[in-house]
Amino acid sequence: IPFVVLDREAGAGGTWTINRYPEIRVDTPSITYEFSFEKRYPWTEHFGRGEDVRTYLEHVSRKYGVLENTRFLHDLKRATFDEGTGTWTLDVETPAGPEQLRANVVITACGTFANAKLPQFEGIGDFGGQIVHPSRWPQDLDLSGKRIAVIGNGSTGVQMLGAVAKEAAQVYAIQRTPQWISPREKYGMPMEEEVTWLVNNLPGYWNWWRYMATAALFDIHGLQVPDPEWQAKGGKVNPANDQLREMLTGYIKHETGGDQDLIDKLIPDYAPFSRRPVVDNGWYRALTRDNVELVCGEVARLTPDGIEMADGRGIEVDLIISATGFEVVKYLLPARYIGRDGLDLHETWDAADGPRAYRSMMVPGFPNLFMVYGPNSQPLSGGTGLPAWYLLWASFAGQCMMRMLREGKSRVEVKRQAHANYNVALDKEAANLLQLTREGGVERNYYVNNQHHRLQVNAPWQSPDFHRMCAVVDWDDLDLS
Repeated sequence: IPFVVLDREAGAGGTWTINRYPEIRVDTPSITYEFSFEKRYPWTEHFGRGEDVRTYLEHVSRKYGVLENTRFLHDLKRATFDEGTGTWTLDVETPAGPEQLRANVVITACGTFANAKLPQFEGIGDFGGQIVHPSRWPQDLDLSGKRIAVIGNGSTGVQMLGAVAKEAAQVYAIQRTPQWISPREKYGMPMEEEVTWLVNNLPGYWNWWRYMATAALFDIHGLQVPDPEWQAKGGKVNPANDQLREMLTGYIKHETGGDQDLIDKLIPDYAPFSRRPVVDNGWYRALTRDNVELVCGEVARLTPDGIEMADGRGIEVDLIISATGFEVVKYLLPARYIGRDGLDLHETWDAADGPRAYRSMMVPGFPNLFMVYGPNSQPLSGGTGLPAWYLLWASFAGQCMMRMLREGKSRVEVKRQAHANYNVALDKEAANLLQLTREGGVERNYYVNNQHHRLQVNAPWQSPDFHRMCAVVDWDDLDLS
């Protein structure tokens, strides 16, 4: 089947191409970032650095013929479904100018973290220094001797703080909301020669290693379901979650050397696992350095010399690193998708309660369109890394295409009632979860669409159940014509 990949970046790697900030790495074991068809990769560290992941993806792209079918620096601006032909017309911006392509099927794989959430602070035009988003890190950025503010303490801000502090004269770590930040065994450690030997020489060892790399995550769904009886006795969520809270609180105390002033600022008032877990890269210890200061609160505005906080405090800085994340609701922008009857996909979502899809992949009114890492697609409970799910979602689209080919059909579309039934079931299941409770810190959580108070990023089911939904096509839910 002929195919073409359109990539607006200059090379393969997706998020690992656009993100090149100091200390970027995966926060799940490297082995879980391997595709099942290309395993036993010679990783240099247990948690691969961004460069290693990018090299792996380039290797896969080249080996399996994807690279030769990829058009880099090709930015999709608009995709329009032609009801007469059952095909999509794609308007693409290329280095040579605008180009128009036609395709029978479109699979969007831009994912959740494609569009940076750029700072919009009052007075941003007045600031005399430099502002950098981690996904747009300048290759020649010199941090030495500078006064730097790192805004944000999510996975990115936590990964880079220590490296930034080693070069800068002074660093202000600006924390709006405390995070539960946890240790991870062998994080930052090189791969032992013995492990590499076992992978290459002992039959079955790779399978066992892959299994054990995620086995600890099998039960995390239970951490996210409140126990009313436990809460009635004075508990916060359930016995396991409260025990985890106690452990992580102890970790904060240990890593900060018992500094009570820091400890009081760092312990969250919501439950662990209600947000994206953050892996510690020496963030707590970096806060104890003489040239690092934790600043709590909201940024009110930027000034010519730096930052003014909501409490009126002024901070003079030369460089602002805005580790403020991504626009997780704006999945496919800036591209516009126009389906049947002139429906605009994002306008359809905006007119309702945000992005929704059938099994995270299909939307009624948009035939022959599939999404990889679409709305409510991130598995809530553990069991494997995301690349395994990429294969699953791609396989769903592949099954639909193969049936179209066998039966001479030109289009496949999810039925509106099937889409509606699926999302009613999704909301019902999500209502049982910690994320939508006060104890889950619902106000500031990218897992949740705060405007409509519903789960946005995660699939609420346990992974085996969600896996079956994505692996087995229910043909009664689809229209083929």
